[in-house]
Amino acid sequence: MRILAAVLGSPIAHSKSPLLHRAAFAALNLESSEYFRYELGADELEEFLGSHPDHTGFSLTMPLKDRLVTLAAERGWNLDETAALTAAGNTLVRHRGEVQVANTDVEGIVRAIAPHRESGPSASGGAGAGRATILGAGATAASALVACRDLGIAHVDFRVRSPDRARRVLDLAERIGLTASVGDLTWIGPSEIVVSTLPAEAAPDPIWDDSFAPGAIALDVAYAADSTFLAAAAAHGLRPVAGTAMLVEQAVAQFEMFLAAARADGPTTTETLPAADDLTARVTAAMYAALEVPPVRAQD
Repeated sequence: MRILAAVLGSPIAHSKSPLLHRAAFAALNLESSEYFRYELGADELEEFLGSHPDHTGFSLTMPLKDRLVTLAAERGWNLDETAALTAAGNTLVRHRGEVQVANTDVEGIVRAIAPHRESGPSASGGAGAGRATILGAGATAASALVACRDLGIAHVDFRVRSPDRARRVLDLAERIGLTASVGDLTWIGPSEIVVSTLPAEAAPDPIWDDSFAPGAIALDVAYAADSTFLAAAAAHGLRPVAGTAMLVEQAVAQFEMFLAAARADGPTTTETLPAADDLTARVTAAMYAALEVPPVRAQD
């Protein structure tokens, strides 16, 4: 069995996807599998995909996520719920003549946050229970919103520089059955989960409410070494979750899709792979080790 995959986008030299997926190949002894990177603009995506028919799948980053969903609609490809709702796709997989497009950023956020929630505000009924705050209103904020729904959140407060730009996420919140509000970036109120989807260089310096309940969680999707947002969150009693957790967890979800497609296209294989749970654990550990950071674990 061979997985041939690549990450596409522009700029792409900084992408850690090759490091992560190659670590997964090594962990599972998939010695013939390969993972590359290609610098690509949105206007080049359609031609590129057509000229690389042998690839199992692709990881896509900016500026290709919106274009991929548009292409899927034009071509009749299968859009999973995450890509359809967020209008953004970061994963394309081919198997048995079918093409599937997904947005594993949603699953990445869920998997990054879930291990920390066993004793969160929802369990104790504390301040902010059932509420989340999302900083930003772009494509990643849409992914964070769907992830919040999957985590059982009922209300999301978007904190943005320009309220007019929040229309997309407000409409999405209504479609998936959540209530939502919008405010500026100067204040963060009591929430069970706080997610910053802003670039590291655009991190704000808001006033944090003093009534966060024990167990509240803060995730910074930017994976800079030092996050001023997470430092401020920790100072106010929130559990900080680094962006590397989302980075790894969305890549694990992608890898699972690549592997399933390769198995479907080539069921006869000499590789002996572990059972599903053990396989995911092994891949996850290998990816975290490649970044030299510890994996996400449940809190005691």
